[in-house]
Amino acid sequence: MSPDSTALTIVQLASFSDTFAAHLAKSQLDAEGIPCFLGNENRPYGPALGVVRLFVRASDVALAQEVLQGQQAPMHAMPPDAPEEATATMLRCPRCHHTDVVCRHLPQPTDNLFVKLRLWLLAPAKPQCHCFTCGLEFEGE
Repeated sequence: MSPDSTALTIVQLASFSDTFAAHLAKSQLDAEGIPCFLGNENRPYGPALGVVRLFVRASDVALAQEVLQGQQAPMHAMPPDAPEEATATMLRCPRCHHTDVVCRHLPQPTDNLFVKLRLWLLAPAKPQCHCFTCGLEFEGE
């Protein structure tokens, strides 16, 4: 692969469960002059047919991540300075092995309709968990 073809390579930078968040991220990159586009944004059934993807050139990935990272408010399931004894017995993310995970059996008022239906209709025996470090959604124990 020549150096010129690397600059033209398109890569997926991020994925979003809702179109609004995807357009917000795209607008932030557009404001910084970073060329980007969205894929799968016109989903007729919303999140049931996949996520909205944000694409940039491979040469712009680092700058685009920096722009989007600066706009995100940090969220934590527990305080970053929690004692080690408290985190030793906690559930860990299967991908990144971090303890900053929240799990639940029931839907919350802020959940989108797809998540509410999944939790109500499927009635999972195991709690549905989210890792705030890497963003993985998984079933707990």
